Amino acid sequence: RISKNFVRVMIIRRFSSKDLDAVEEIEKEAFKNPYPTELILGIWSMYPNCFYVAEIDGKVVGYILGTIEWGNGHIVSLAVKKEYRGLGIGTTLLKTLEDYYFNMANCNYIVLEVRVSNTTARKFYYKMGYRDRKLLPKYYEDGEDAILMIKKKANAKGPLIITLW
Repeated sequence: RISKNFVRVMIIRRFSSKDLDAVEEIEKEAFKNPYPTELILGIWSMYPNCFYVAEIDGKVVGYILGTIEWGNGHIVSLAVKKEYRGLGIGTTLLKTLEDYYFNMANCNYIVLEVRVSNTTARKFYYKMGYRDRKLLPKYYEDGEDAILMIKKKANAKGPLIITLW
């Protein structure tokens, strides 16, 4: 385990194709049903500004992947290698993508889906200002429900329009 007192430099940068193997390894470690390579690359090709990696000592240790749908930011996946969790990497990645959505892409809302059973992720998103919006019954392949969570831009006006859920 890495000591939280040990100072290391973390770089957040946009994903590039050379990061694919590391991202897939993290995805497989973090999720029991990891996204296929074609999906990851397809989202990246359509939304290159919504895919960031965290790098420490030249090694990719986390990533965040998103899209923009109906004018809303949509977080598709966020994961950090197990041995690097609890160091603020997920928070920094999320803040980076939120900054892009709210300040560059002019989104008023960010949405995401999370497994009902994933209490660690839910607590993290609550801490980051996300709120439960709707239960999505049998959302995942294995039949588990998801919770649709949202975060509103501080000065956003107008309703949240969600037509996909």
